[in-house]
Amino acid sequence: MTNRPSRSNPVQDACLLILTAIALTAAVYWLRSVLIPFVVALFIVSGITPILDFLQARLNVNRIVAAGVTFALAIGGTFLVGMSIWLSMAQMSEEGKLYRMRVSEIVSNAEDWLHENVAERFESSEVGERSEAAVADLVEESEATVVPAERQEPDELLANAAADLRDQLEAFLRNAVATLSSELFQLGSTSIVILIYVFFLLLGNLSGYGENTLAYQVDRQVRSYLFVKTMISLATGIVFGMALWLFGVPMALTFGLLAFLLNYIPNIGPILASILPLPFILLHPDGSMLWMIIAIAVTCSIQVASGNLLEPKLMGNSADLHPVVILLALMFWGTLWGITGMFLATPITAAIKIALDRMDVTRPVARVMAGRLGPKANDSIATS
Repeated sequence: MTNRPSRSNPVQDACLLILTAIALTAAVYWLRSVLIPFVVALFIVSGITPILDFLQARLNVNRIVAAGVTFALAIGGTFLVGMSIWLSMAQMSEEGKLYRMRVSEIVSNAEDWLHENVAERFESSEVGERSEAAVADLVEESEATVVPAERQEPDELLANAAADLRDQLEAFLRNAVATLSSELFQLGSTSIVILIYVFFLLLGNLSGYGENTLAYQVDRQVRSYLFVKTMISLATGIVFGMALWLFGVPMALTFGLLAFLLNYIPNIGPILASILPLPFILLHPDGSMLWMIIAIAVTCSIQVASGNLLEPKLMGNSADLHPVVILLALMFWGTLWGITGMFLATPITAAIKIALDRMDVTRPVARVMAGRLGPKANDSIATS
């Protein structure tokens, strides 16, 4: 008597898949402080492993020496990045007084404009007189229930409003610089932990898997995606930072670095990179209106050209994910892991898609993630 293989219940498989996904999501969120540096290190190692293999093949050294050289290069790059950030912060601290003076000048100009176009018209027009009379009547009627406040002239009101606006703008600039400095310092602290993971992962051999294994396929696709994305992001960051430096915008090196990093976030990152230097352009002490328009147009054009012209031509569909899936992945991983999750959303989702494509039960989900919904696409996947 032969034993027939039991058929799987689609409903049961779907329920198990949903429960597994919920459990994994909870675990990933709960262990985020441990997993984030480790996952970042995995992707870094996947990207720099070709350098290590090149050193082993050309210099004929063992893996420990090659890993040490690669690790030293990574530390040197981190040191250069830290120095550029420190120099940018020093420049900003020196020019902070000029920006505060610029804020005071803008507020004073706004106060003069309001005085000329609002206060005088209000006092000289008949509408203003009627309004003042109406307001006076209302005040007299409400004196029995409302404690009267000290009366202020229009000029005094405008002066107080201008002072409040000046204080708010200066506080905004201080908070923006402090927040940016804190985030960059935290990034540097996390980078130390990541470098430790990178060193020990480099001692292993991530490329020693067979071509049909899941690890090999994930590593190959992620490495291809990271290589092209890094080259595009590096070019974008250099050109963006150079443009800001030529226009005399402070912290140009830092904004170039942020443009490089934020370019890893699809769709949203380039927009954020374009917005960050806007306050420093609009409040530049020596900037004219024409200068501001040209500076904003040039910097935004760099991001548009990178995201809409250069990246689609060079990358194509290297991640093999539908654009809607990428947006959903950004929101999902951003909710779980914050800004770091948005950086890692695309490669992680691409790896998950490859893993789902290897199992019969989850292969339809992988097809949906890739945007292959037609019967021809399904047949081509099944025959491959």
